[in-house]
Amino acid sequence: MRSNKPALLLVASAIIVLLSGCAGLGREAPALNHNAVVHSDDLENLSEADRNRVLSQGYAQLYDAANGLRWIDEILLVKSKSDATRKVIDDLATYSSQLKVQLEELARNYPSLTLDDDGLPLLERNKRKAQKIDRAKTLLPFTGAHGADFERTLLLTVSGTLNQLRFLAQALADAEKSAPRREFVLGAKQRFDGIYVETVKLLDRDFFRSPAITPMGAAGSSGNVPPS
Repeated sequence: MRSNKPALLLVASAIIVLLSGCAGLGREAPALNHNAVVHSDDLENLSEADRNRVLSQGYAQLYDAANGLRWIDEILLVKSKSDATRKVIDDLATYSSQLKVQLEELARNYPSLTLDDDGLPLLERNKRKAQKIDRAKTLLPFTGAHGADFERTLLLTVSGTLNQLRFLAQALADAEKSAPRREFVLGAKQRFDGIYVETVKLLDRDFFRSPAITPMGAAGSSGNVPPS
C-alpha cells in the first residue's frame, strides 16, 4: 500500500470515492454560470470557447475519477479478496495514479483546459449520492458484506465505473481537434477497456453461469483490446 494513514480511514475514503459513481462528487458543485451553458448538441457548431469549455468539463470528470480511484486498492485492507480481484483492483489504482499526474501535466501544457469544473448538473450529483448510499450497505468495513458477496458487489461497481470512463474517454477523443490530446485520451480508453474486460471476465468466471456478451465481444476474450 502507498499510504501510512490508518487503514479504516483509507478504506472508508476509497468506498466513498468508488460509490460516488464515475466522477465529480468529491467536492462542492461550482456556482452556476448561466453564460457558460452550451445549448448545441453539435460540436461542430460550437465556438472555440464553448468547445474548450465542454472539453475541460470532460477532462475534469476524468480527473476526478482518477484522483479518487487511485486509492481504490485500500478498500481491500480489511476485506477478504481473491488474488484475481486484487490484481484487477491494483491495476486500476496504479493506472489511476498515473492518469492523475498525466492530466495535471496536460492542463499545464494547455491553458485552455481546466480541471476544476466538471459541469455536472445538480440532479446528476444527487443521483450519484443516492447510489453511494445504496452501495455503502454492502461495501463498508465490518458492517458490509464479506467474501464472495463483497467481491461480486465490488466487481460489479467497478465494471460500471470503468464502462462510464471508457465511453467518456471516447467522447473526449471524438470532440478533440488536438491530435496529441486525442491520442492521449484514446490511450486512456484502451487502458480502461483492458481493465474493464478483465473485470467482466472475473464476474463471468466466478459469479455468472454463462459468459456475458459485452460491447467488447465475449467477456472471455479481450478481442483487439491491448493488455493493461
